[in-house]
Amino acid sequence: MTKKNVGETETQINTWLLEINVAESSRERSQRMLEAAAQTVSISGGGNIEYWVENANDELDSVPISAGYVPFRDLKILSRALPAIPSQIRTREFTSADVNEVIRINNSAFDWHPEQRDMTEDRLSSTQSEAWHIDDGFRILEDNQIVKGFCWMKLHGEHCSCCKKSKQLRGEIFVIAVDPVFQGDGVGRELALSGLEWLSTQKIREVFLYVESDNFPALKIYDSIGFQHSSTNRCFQRIIRKDVSSKE
Repeated sequence: MTKKNVGETETQINTWLLEINVAESSRERSQRMLEAAAQTVSISGGGNIEYWVENANDELDSVPISAGYVPFRDLKILSRALPAIPSQIRTREFTSADVNEVIRINNSAFDWHPEQRDMTEDRLSSTQSEAWHIDDGFRILEDNQIVKGFCWMKLHGEHCSCCKKSKQLRGEIFVIAVDPVFQGDGVGRELALSGLEWLSTQKIREVFLYVESDNFPALKIYDSIGFQHSSTNRCFQRIIRKDVSSKE
């Protein structure tokens, strides 16, 4: 169980991200571990526990619910085959000169998002240093020297040590962000299509993405370009009060 840095909040509550690893599928053992985690957090001063269930269904949901956790966030996984229809815009590769505008647009577009908001230069650089990143897959939409948004793609594949190349199996739309000034003008849809177009040039034939279940504008866009719901990852939470029974 790890403490999650969620930044400043109104309640200043500690948030803990919980992962459990049970060798064999055991509903009873998983429930006991979830309950034990709650007790540990209580002794440690209390806080909020977040626990994610992948490919959520009624059977998997019943375990954390029985342990006193409640569902509060769904991430939908959408996918589609490639190629898609061409985009009506042209994007270019990310350069170091784009850093400030990318951070500004990201933080304006995702001021509501628990993970994507509050991007900094260090966080951006850290993500770009990961093995999957290539600048050419970070597509910038610029018009008359004005950056309107970006579409960042992620490649998933198997690395070949002999030729130092990757055999890409699937593509992911990692982030799409549009400057709020240009939202509602169809820019997001065209950026998505531009990303799909770029993935097709990398010989990717299947693409997926994660989207918040209540992000209805994004869901509408993805539905319009052929994405379908594959599965849902569900986050459960339990707010734990501090255990004061041991105080003198």
